[in-house]
Amino acid sequence: MNTTNIYKSSILIVCNVINVIYHLPQIVKTYRTKSVKDFDSWYLFLGNLHSISWVLYGIEDRNALMIFNSCVSIFSISFVSYYKIHSYIVERYNIKNIKNEKNVDPDINKTIKLVAVTCHS
Repeated sequence: MNTTNIYKSSILIVCNVINVIYHLPQIVKTYRTKSVKDFDSWYLFLGNLHSISWVLYGIEDRNALMIFNSCVSIFSISFVSYYKIHSYIVERYNIKNIKNEKNVDPDINKTIKLVAVTCHS
């Protein structure tokens, strides 16, 4: 292994450690609070696309450290994305239920009384 490869590998190892440390607090916070409302959907989508692109590059470059680093990013962003999608579905479901509850006729359970009136001539 030449000096350039050792240098590249060392940098990638440091990047991997930083990447894990970088994403861990957000994963823990998202898991605890189950809140991702401050994350933009485009940010999460593009982050996953970016990481997948780096995985593909790492495969092409045959660089396991780069692939690992990008997979950590994919996992982290996908974890937050899961909660984003889940909260969106729950919110839509709750809005739909609220609208359905508002459209229910409040008089629906009232008894209808019929009065028959006859005329005798």
